Amino acid sequence: MKPAMSGAARGVIAVLAAGCLWGSVGVFVRVLTGFGYSPLTIVFARMSLAFVITAAALVITGKHRLLFIRLKDLWCFIGTGVSSAILLNLFFSLSTLMNPLSLAAILLATAPIFTVFLSAPIFGERVTAVKIQALVLCFTGCALTSGLTGGGPAFSLSGVLIGLLAGLGFALYSLTTRTALNRGYDSLTVNVYSFGIGALACVPFTNFGLIAATVSDAPGKMVLLLLLHTLCASLVPYILYTYGMKFLDTGKASILVSIEPVAATVFGLALYGEFPSAVSIAGIILVLLAISLLTLPGGLSAIPNVLRITFRRK
Repeated sequence: MKPAMSGAARGVIAVLAAGCLWGSVGVFVRVLTGFGYSPLTIVFARMSLAFVITAAALVITGKHRLLFIRLKDLWCFIGTGVSSAILLNLFFSLSTLMNPLSLAAILLATAPIFTVFLSAPIFGERVTAVKIQALVLCFTGCALTSGLTGGGPAFSLSGVLIGLLAGLGFALYSLTTRTALNRGYDSLTVNVYSFGIGALACVPFTNFGLIAATVSDAPGKMVLLLLLHTLCASLVPYILYTYGMKFLDTGKASILVSIEPVAATVFGLALYGEFPSAVSIAGIILVLLAISLLTLPGGLSAIPNVLRITFRRK
């Protein structure tokens, strides 16, 4: 019999899978923007559907007890919902309007930096040499993958600050999620409330008339599109990421999920023929190296030993 997979291994796989699915967000955003959807109308559509599906599944499977929370802990779930729906999505959307797209992407990639250094005082998680090495490689890789080094239009200080707020928003989602998990809540409880509160936070900014009109004009096509968008951009990746955090510390999970720009590059190549440049490929390699470092106890210093063992076996 094969040995059972460890919790840490399951956590790594879950978080990496979540990052790969989040890499598909841009594909759906392009399509829905073509129908006239605003960024927060898109977020409302996927989060409201994710809430309905998750809540219904918990009731149908007899796990409705997971819907109950302590009132004193409500702030945790408000934090996860608002940070993911408003702080992350709204500020990232504004960042793409105020900055070059490459700069918006790299500013969002500051999320692991915020997460690692905020997790230390809040949760007592160690800022190890391996994490620092992985952060440097990951951030550099994201910068290269996004094309930031290729030059572009000028940017403003206000645009940079808005982009940094998007990165902080994702970091706050990770931190409030960790708080809820530490208080004994199941990952599905965190997700269902995040979806529900996130959808409510988007209500003032949602064009309900447009959603109704597009679904009415092409019900089969739009329902399928919105359902796939919900599954790939919210429901499955958020559940996988939250599940993975049960086995990993917050900082490590935030670095691992940075596989997202690599996945986005692959989606761009497969669906739109957007072949990455040599610089972008170098960035992808650095991101993958950063992720690999987190599974090597000694960080960069462990690589020579791994290579020696590999060549001896050959």
